[in-house]
Amino acid sequence: MSMVNNNKIFILAGESSSDLIGSSIMKGLKKNSKELNFFGVGGSNMIKEGLCSVYEINSFNIIGFLNTIYNFKKLNKYLNEIVKLILKEKPKVVITIDTKGFSLALAKQLKIKFSETKFKCPLIHFVPPTIWAYGKSRIKKWKDMHDGLFCLFKKEEAILNKLNTKCNYVGNPVIEKILNCNNKNDTKLINKSYYNPKNINCLLLPGSRESELKYLLPEFISLIKSENPKFTNINWIIPTTKLQFDEVTSKIKKYNILSNTKVVILEENYELLKYADLAIACSGTITLELVLFKIPTIAIYKSDFLSALIGRLLVDFQNVLLPNFLLGDKLVPFLFQEKCSSFHISSLLIEFIQDIENKRKLFTNYSQIILDNMGYKEPKALDFKTSSCKEIIKIINNYKY
Repeated sequence: MSMVNNNKIFILAGESSSDLIGSSIMKGLKKNSKELNFFGVGGSNMIKEGLCSVYEINSFNIIGFLNTIYNFKKLNKYLNEIVKLILKEKPKVVITIDTKGFSLALAKQLKIKFSETKFKCPLIHFVPPTIWAYGKSRIKKWKDMHDGLFCLFKKEEAILNKLNTKCNYVGNPVIEKILNCNNKNDTKLINKSYYNPKNINCLLLPGSRESELKYLLPEFISLIKSENPKFTNINWIIPTTKLQFDEVTSKIKKYNILSNTKVVILEENYELLKYADLAIACSGTITLELVLFKIPTIAIYKSDFLSALIGRLLVDFQNVLLPNFLLGDKLVPFLFQEKCSSFHISSLLIEFIQDIENKRKLFTNYSQIILDNMGYKEPKALDFKTSSCKEIIKIINNYKY
């Protein structure tokens, strides 16, 4: 990569799940060139790698039709400010990760500015729209918008290429993190207060967005408070983000259920997933992580009425869960909206407990199928940091500035 006159790289990850992807990209680029200055938007993982983040990552972590409308003015302000910042700093490349609506709007605005000014640079995007769950027509807006489009799922690459949208699969940092975690002989959690090997350890994951916490945490609290006799030997563990830890903890204290409930910061206790017996999780990337850890999992989601109504019209519920899409099978059950209640969650959880051994075998088998299909039959068959770095450098070197 030529960095003689410019060592600045703009990189944006507006969602917690994208922060790991962004940090992996940064690690790969730093291996190739030591004198890089990263600026943009990211979370704790990217900041550790040296990112100067101009906004809090949670400012962009918005989902749902109503939430998008309510935050439109704020997001438009961020968009205009970021465009000005990029034109001022003139980075060697602009890299966006997920945060699809904002990333697409940013690319469009930059293309206009490039035609009006003397400055231009390559635009690269990771994690394209999930057209397999939200409709193929969405991809039309993305065609030829970026100089490089990269996906994290092999199956996704084939779908997009069939729609005449060039997209390359470069491995998956989430899978590589899980494989690395599974290879560790780590037993320190056995001695931690929130891990009890004699009980069933059930993870409750309410999501990383404020809107998800608003709708899902109350259902988890109701589930714990129910004191169902079937749950007497369950150890409830709520992994959350650093930003949400205090809020979740205060609500758990308020309902006086701390005796058998522990709140932990997931990124600091990621190996905890190795020891869980069951999980109930907000739909998203975490459902794939749980399946790859061979944990019998129930997926849930609830939002405001209008967003749920629009979701029912637009979303393909056969494919909305990542593990189910990758397998082409209904491995993980999904409780949506009115079915996402403590009553329905409780009923399904009891079914899982009663059939726990068969569920473990089933999830173990399907976990391996996903790894094989993604090119990870051998643990180090792919390396996202290296492959993403090579692709970015290739685009930069071939770009006509």
